[in-house]
Amino acid sequence: MPPRFRTLALHVLLLLAALQAAVAAPAVAADGDVERTIAVLELRTGADASSQTTDYLREVVAAFKDKKPGDFILVPMDKLAGKLGRSRDQVPGAVTEDRKKQLAEAKKKGISYLDNADAANAIKALSAAERAYGSALAAPGADETLRKDYLDVLAQLATAYVVAKDNDAAVEVFRIVITTFGLKAPVTDDFYRPDVVEKFQRVVKETNTLQKGSLDVSSTPLGARIILSGGDRGATPGQVADLIAGTYALRLQHGSSTSLLHRVKINGGQNTKINIDVPFESHLVLDGPSVGLTYADLDAAKLRLENDAVVLGRDLEVNLVVLLGVIDQKLVTYVVDVSQGKVERSFQVKVPQVGVSPRAITRAIETILGKEGAAAPAPAPATDPWYTYTPGVAAGGAGAVALIVGLVFSPAIFAIEAKNEAEKASLESNRTIAGATLAIGAILGGVAGYLFWNRSNVATAAEQAGSPAPVGLPPAAFGFAPVHFGSVPAQTAALPSPFAPAR
Repeated sequence: MPPRFRTLALHVLLLLAALQAAVAAPAVAADGDVERTIAVLELRTGADASSQTTDYLREVVAAFKDKKPGDFILVPMDKLAGKLGRSRDQVPGAVTEDRKKQLAEAKKKGISYLDNADAANAIKALSAAERAYGSALAAPGADETLRKDYLDVLAQLATAYVVAKDNDAAVEVFRIVITTFGLKAPVTDDFYRPDVVEKFQRVVKETNTLQKGSLDVSSTPLGARIILSGGDRGATPGQVADLIAGTYALRLQHGSSTSLLHRVKINGGQNTKINIDVPFESHLVLDGPSVGLTYADLDAAKLRLENDAVVLGRDLEVNLVVLLGVIDQKLVTYVVDVSQGKVERSFQVKVPQVGVSPRAITRAIETILGKEGAAAPAPAPATDPWYTYTPGVAAGGAGAVALIVGLVFSPAIFAIEAKNEAEKASLESNRTIAGATLAIGAILGGVAGYLFWNRSNVATAAEQAGSPAPVGLPPAAFGFAPVHFGSVPAQTAALPSPFAPAR
């Protein structure tokens, strides 16, 4: 056997030993090293959380921290709200007649200041009216009359800035006019001061020379209406072309369900793509610091809660999502394991209408932690799928490498004659390597089979004994952790739901 082949074989065997050691080492410490992140969120039935839900959330979080529950990391609510609200907001409630009257009064107040040449107060009042109208324009029930009033508020606000000689601020307002109403927005001297109209036309001319952008919108499910800056732009999947560079308000409407309000930035000469899960966002709550899920009632929650919580958990990159709220005078607690894609535990306890029940808080904490208020143990390897057992994977992988090396040198086993002493010595060396590596491969393969078989039997025995399943963690094998759930395919559709109706 030439020296270079012997060196290669030696390197392969050393690599085999190193691979087995490297892979097996994390298996000992992985379960103990992984820390679980948990988010405690609101569960509502209706647009607003009850005061009791808010009280119990605060008390449960405080009690949870006092428990010092081992390897759980509680993510603060404000961080969750900040992460989810970077590019989207809660859609305002439907525009009612009372709300239209309030908007008209806010507009009238700002214009009265402007008529009296009080530019400072006019800017304050019209800025507040602009925010109120902009919010209402994104709400269900907004109509063309509301759009015209919004345009008038913007034009009056620009006029106030011109009076105050703040031309830069006036230009920014005109850009909002253009992105919302287009280059042909009716800002004319029939209604506004000539100097204001002149400045607007100058901004239009400058904007018209810039490259336009486009927006591709897709959704789940398909066929949602694209509401861009208050205007209907067709159904998904669809493209909105010739958009002036700027930030637009986008929401999707599918039947009675609406998505959140997305802030979409359009760049000139570029195509922006966005995909929105309308059913999920129609239940997602982003109300100031509050984050959670809302449903019409508890029965409606049971149909969607599992899937929605898993999607929410992946967006937040947490291991556990706890949904908690007072519904029908019961404190309801659900613990959703994001990596497993299912509700792990749930509990309901009746609570008094006045005050906070310490017993209910204790039961909620017990539900979150697993049992008896103690920290839920790290996931036992015996309850994981057999094929995720790291020692078995290490043995099987090492055995496969050994078998491959043995097969490479196996032709020497069947060689009958050698032409000379050197070839005979080479054949003997190759036979030794082939025999050794094939034997090692077979032994390691048997070890892997035994480990997987034993793992599977222990898991089955635990299940038959009714042992509580611990909370699953993201895969930590081979030391790759934490897992970002945004890159993990959704598995909820294939998993049985604990909400399935009794037969």
